[in-house]
Amino acid sequence: MNSGFVPALATPLDEKGNLLVKSYQAQIIRQLEAGASAMLVMGSMGQQASIRPSECLKVAKAAIEVVAGRVPVFVGAMDNSIAKVKERIAEMENLNIDGFVFTTPYYFASSPDQVINFVKAIAKSTRHNILLYDLPGVTQTKITYDMVTLMMKEIPNLIGIKSADLQMLRKLKLNKDVTDDFILMYSGLDTFDIAYKWGIEKNLDGMIDCTPANFSRMYKALAIGDYKTAADCLDNIVTLRDFFLKRDLWPAFSAAMNLLGFEGNFAPDYVTPVSAATAEEIRIELQRIGEL
Repeated sequence: MNSGFVPALATPLDEKGNLLVKSYQAQIIRQLEAGASAMLVMGSMGQQASIRPSECLKVAKAAIEVVAGRVPVFVGAMDNSIAKVKERIAEMENLNIDGFVFTTPYYFASSPDQVINFVKAIAKSTRHNILLYDLPGVTQTKITYDMVTLMMKEIPNLIGIKSADLQMLRKLKLNKDVTDDFILMYSGLDTFDIAYKWGIEKNLDGMIDCTPANFSRMYKALAIGDYKTAADCLDNIVTLRDFFLKRDLWPAFSAAMNLLGFEGNFAPDYVTPVSAATAEEIRIELQRIGEL
């Protein structure tokens, strides 16, 4: 996997919860054209926890089809028990993917031993590689540096982690026992450029879905040491994120994806859409930062 940005792909659904394949694949094509280095299918911003089980295989297949081997494809299979995760894995086991991605169980908080038991069991149930998805704000459980280093020794198909914990990723980066091919993906949006300077050059976020032009410019600037341009691009992305948060993240994000030409609902089905006035504000912001 090359250095670069990894979109946590948004999943467009119709009013019945069915995947809108053309919209989904058009989004992926735009990300490929912008220079994405990999794709995360059904991550947290991809509504993995909200998608009907009968649609999950369709979502994964649609992504694999359009990517066509150009970049790695990672697929989220998160759930709240070993048995349920195994069911998700089994349905997608024969797909040509580069790894499954797992959070810790997200209904109850878990102890370190419980997390390790969980990951060991699901890792043994697949021929594919696996990656950890550290999301303590949702799962109530933090994956720590010590937990990662222990699991690396005991789980041979563990190949990486996504986390917003820059200190942990830096410690892993500096650890001589962690091989260069162990994937470290940073998801702390506000400090992407700082992570890059520390050598954490793979970044993952859902905001990439609606700001690929800014991410593309940011990475090109970082590659030549133009940190001023990189910071300007990152400011655009963070400002749009904060704009969404002030107006309700999910419906604002979904409206932005629609304005960018992608049909469907990109938010959980219980979310009320934004007003026409708010949608117009979002359009103006997308134009201001060069995405529309």
